[in-house]
Amino acid sequence: MKLSKYTKLGILIVFSVSVFIWGLSYLKGHDFFKNTSYYHIIYERIGGLVESDAVILNGYQVGQVKSVRFADDASGNLVVTISVDGEIKIPVNSVARIVSSDIMGTKSVKLIYNPNEEIYRTNDTIPGAVESDLKEQVSMQVLPLKSKAEQLLATIDSAITILTVIFNEDARDNLSESFENINRTIANIEETSADLKDLINSESSNISSIVDNLNSVSRAFKSKSEDFEKIITNLSAISDSLSSLPYSPLVESISGITSQMGEVLTKLNSNEGTAGRLINDEQLYANLLEMTTDLDNLLKDIRLNPKRYVSFSAFDLGKEVYFTSSGPVDNKEIVFRVNLISTPNRIPLDSELFQGLGEVEEYSASGAYSYLTGSSNNYLEISELRDSVISNFPDATIIAFRNGKMIKLDRALKKIYK
Repeated sequence: MKLSKYTKLGILIVFSVSVFIWGLSYLKGHDFFKNTSYYHIIYERIGGLVESDAVILNGYQVGQVKSVRFADDASGNLVVTISVDGEIKIPVNSVARIVSSDIMGTKSVKLIYNPNEEIYRTNDTIPGAVESDLKEQVSMQVLPLKSKAEQLLATIDSAITILTVIFNEDARDNLSESFENINRTIANIEETSADLKDLINSESSNISSIVDNLNSVSRAFKSKSEDFEKIITNLSAISDSLSSLPYSPLVESISGITSQMGEVLTKLNSNEGTAGRLINDEQLYANLLEMTTDLDNLLKDIRLNPKRYVSFSAFDLGKEVYFTSSGPVDNKEIVFRVNLISTPNRIPLDSELFQGLGEVEEYSASGAYSYLTGSSNNYLEISELRDSVISNFPDATIIAFRNGKMIKLDRALKKIYK
């Protein structure tokens, strides 16, 4: 069958278009006649990577960049699709790193293998990484130098400041004085060395005698070494003798003493014997406490009414005043108070000195300040208050007031105890 020229022309055109399309696809990295696998990589930035850039494995090109597009999740990340020879198997956890392939900045994808039995399948996503660009690398190299340069400049500035301080007029004078002192010190050392040399020369015979005596003592110790050994042997024998002594009598004695002490403690805890009754008899304790209270009341009465118990005169010169612990109950005119302290200097009423004493009043007379506390018509009550503060105020006294005016204490007592 003979083909027409139009048929031949159409076949030629179809063949030419097919060859053209195949050539463009081949240039873009897609070969229709070769098994190819596609993988996706996600990058935050790609540093100038474009389509048709090479995919390299161990320095050998095994594919090309198929496409570059933005991710669909609106995150701003870039999705790079690469085509790799279908015979190349990429293990799981391998990394596709964008690197510079020449000094002109041309980028390529470098596959870094991570040995693994599992492999990625076509259209899987491979972890990506980006190599630092030249600017970042230079910055990383220059940054330590910059820090060291700044430190060096700071050190130089400090050194210049110190030199400026040192070489002022006062500092130069101080340095001159210091050097003079050093020279004098060196001269004194030289003089001392010369004196020491003269002393050694003049006392060389004595020094020789001392050395000879030390040698004699050393020889004496050496000659008596056997005696020292005997002494040590004797001490060792004494120690052995002491260690061989029986300890049973001592232990038995200590045990007997312990038993006796236990018996004594048992008797003390019981009501047997005088000591046991003193410790355990509650009635005896109550009687002793009552007796102590009565004795205290007796001593107070003796202090307040000494003439009731002791007579100092053979004649009765007047009416004696005696009063009991209750005191009169009809006294309304005379008030007794305790004078804590009298001082020419004023003391604040809120001072710690007066804490716990209740209300304290200040009374000024004749240029002195007196501080009073307590107020009672009963002399015994105010006396007990005076006794309670006497430890902190040794000079505390009792004073009496009649209708707001201070009177003598003996007159107040005679007025109350007629």
